[in-house]
Amino acid sequence: MVDRRTATKLIRFHPDELREITECARRAGLTPARFIREAALGARPRARSHAAARPLLRELARIGQSLDQLARVAQASQDAALAAQTRAALERHQALVRHIVQRHGQKGGSTK
Repeated sequence: MVDRRTATKLIRFHPDELREITECARRAGLTPARFIREAALGARPRARSHAAARPLLRELARIGQSLDQLARVAQASQDAALAAQTRAALERHQALVRHIVQRHGQKGGSTK
């Protein structure tokens, strides 16, 4: 059984403070409540550069899956030219994904 958090505490913030907390939480990929809880317990939540890229990477993953399926169909059709073109497109797509992940990792965030 999961140990759920059941105790609550009302905290009042100035609107500017709450905006800043919310923005910091978003950059760290956390909810404001989790950000506040972790910071209060001594953690130092850090911005995750990949958090903003997550929707882009999900879409690229879907495109990659479609390209992979097309490559398999092209291979099965025994059309060598079509299979080669599809495989090349899949390889370019994979290189683009690697490039994006590496760039986001170099900007100070984790890619995990």
